Amino acid sequence: MTAPVLSRGAPRSRAPEPAVHQRGLRPAALCRGVVVAVLAAVAGLVVTALAPLLVGFQGHVVVSGSMEPRVSAGDVVLTRPVLPQDLQPGQVLLFPDPEGADRLVLHRLVSFDARGDLVTRGDANRSNDTTPVPASSVIGEAQVRVPYVGLPAYWRLTGQWGDVALLAGLLAAASVVAGAGSRSRARGPRGLTSADRLVACPAPDRVVVRAGLPPVPPPVGTEPARGTGRR
Repeated sequence: MTAPVLSRGAPRSRAPEPAVHQRGLRPAALCRGVVVAVLAAVAGLVVTALAPLLVGFQGHVVVSGSMEPRVSAGDVVLTRPVLPQDLQPGQVLLFPDPEGADRLVLHRLVSFDARGDLVTRGDANRSNDTTPVPASSVIGEAQVRVPYVGLPAYWRLTGQWGDVALLAGLLAAASVVAGAGSRSRARGPRGLTSADRLVACPAPDRVVVRAGLPPVPPPVGTEPARGTGRR
């Protein structure tokens, strides 16, 4: 009696791998990358300016250059309250204008006068402020400077509406470019959407064939399968 011949499964089939085409960055893709990076930087500055407000800081837009070069017009300065006994020369303080104008002043504390009032001066000024500041009127001490974030508010206060319109147009155009790039990546190569690629994928072979496993032999002691006789 000859032993039954066990046919092994077909060898595992391997789908042909798609050709990979290496292409350099196209100008449109490079432009979208730059736009996305700029938008991310602007968003980061805005978050930096707004997040400290949740923990007691106050934000103020600088509208003059009296504290240049360290603080420029259009910057946002974050301040926190400071006690009169904690004041010392060198601090940058925010206080109401002692000359009676309805505005706030951000200047550096230079010294104290004979009555204990504050002698202040802007870093860009050659002389001290003419009117001393009572220590009790100090609103806060400058802690953080966020550049450029306050420029739209500065332009609005100074009537520079052309700059406001230009910035709005640039942001709108950047949003359109970034959105177009996202839709392009979602469609994939050659205009195929994700659903198209799923439908186009070939169905897998049978599990046994892919694994290359032979059929299970009959238990020991049983009769051979039909078609296999004795010689």
